[in-house]
Amino acid sequence: MSKANIETFFETYIKSKNGQIAIKNDVIHITFPTGEQENYTYSSNVSRESKIPLIAPGSPAFQQIIRECQKTGVTCQIQLYPKENLETIIKQYFKDSKIVCIDCDKVSVNQKTFSICTKPRNCYHKINHGKIAQIKTGKQEPLRYFQFYYTVTCHNKLRPKNEELITILLDEKASIIETNFDNYSSIEYSNLAVSEGKGKVKPELFDQLKEAADEKLSSFLCDKVAFFDLSLNKEKNVRLRAFEKRLRQERREQILSSKRDFDPLKWQNNYKALLEREEGSYLTSVSVKLVNFLVVNTFRVKFDIILSNNAVFHSSLTLGLNPDVDVTCPLCKKSFHEGYATQDGLYVCGNCVKQSIDSGNVYSKKAGLSFDDLLKEYIEQGSGFVCSVCSKRYSQLLEFKCSYDNSSVCISHYDYCDICGNEKVYSKDNLSYTDAFEHKLCPKHAKKRE
Repeated sequence: MSKANIETFFETYIKSKNGQIAIKNDVIHITFPTGEQENYTYSSNVSRESKIPLIAPGSPAFQQIIRECQKTGVTCQIQLYPKENLETIIKQYFKDSKIVCIDCDKVSVNQKTFSICTKPRNCYHKINHGKIAQIKTGKQEPLRYFQFYYTVTCHNKLRPKNEELITILLDEKASIIETNFDNYSSIEYSNLAVSEGKGKVKPELFDQLKEAADEKLSSFLCDKVAFFDLSLNKEKNVRLRAFEKRLRQERREQILSSKRDFDPLKWQNNYKALLEREEGSYLTSVSVKLVNFLVVNTFRVKFDIILSNNAVFHSSLTLGLNPDVDVTCPLCKKSFHEGYATQDGLYVCGNCVKQSIDSGNVYSKKAGLSFDDLLKEYIEQGSGFVCSVCSKRYSQLLEFKCSYDNSSVCISHYDYCDICGNEKVYSKDNLSYTDAFEHKLCPKHAKKRE
């Protein structure tokens, strides 16, 4: 247990007894409602010098507190409630502004810090080009989830014991919802109120749940042991070769000895048995213990989110299951975690949008946009310009104004006068070409030549 975990556990224990805590000079002064006072410390030096009970792993005071807690037992069933109104909780899972993912990685680029979600499932659903105008909640469906807590210990004589806590979360159909094999917990309690729940789990349901959890755990442990042994293979092979070399040395010594009879067949049988026993001693043993079974009572709420572009999309959220939000694109019917509020009043995924190269506005694929053949990009219908030479519509990014008559020409149909140079742009229709030297001349200089 880390120091922070021990301190949190101890303070929670004192609060459960309605004790008041005050810390001064590394001494924890505790006052109980009855007036009784006790002193403890987290520092071994203070405990040794002042004869104050130490709160640390293995200390008598800490072990006594653990034994007292174990007599009370662990909570086996809880009920989740929202601390705030549902609309506030729902909005935390939908980001319509700059994202700050508190528990994930931070990246600095050009003295600006960006937050990147690194969890197996995103902490949020990101909304681009739109704001949440309103959230309407609907029907609430009660749900139960079941979490198994296992302690798993791997031991090999080449390495110290490795113990860890593994949790497996299932629903009432015995389907695996989440595991913490990757040190990630899907249950989020920070915005919720938790109270002790009441109810019973039928034996047949528990057996079904445990069978599914054990099967998942067994599959994981096979891979874990393989990785655990991977780093030991080299040392294991070195020790086995040394052991085998020692056995063969003993064989040579017995053959050369005239004091005892040597039986090659007996030696060979003993050799194989000793080698197999030595190799077996390097196998990794795994100890698994079920330490708790928690029933989580919560509910799923359906809701509609209305955006600033008047788009409406539907989703649902299971209270406490983070983040269990599902949004489906109305065009491709696929789930997505980042969407776009479009100018034509829809909310779609990134694969179903078109963006105008002129205005930067985002539209859905249903919107009738024009296509710029040169840029291979979209522009709004009626926007851009029509080239006076080829009569095709292009993005304004490709527009050039003729210095002679101010007509609009595209990038493929403008040129320069050889006398004016690059200071002025002309439509190719307004340039003249001399036969002798093939010069390009604007109307002004062409008239002078005449």
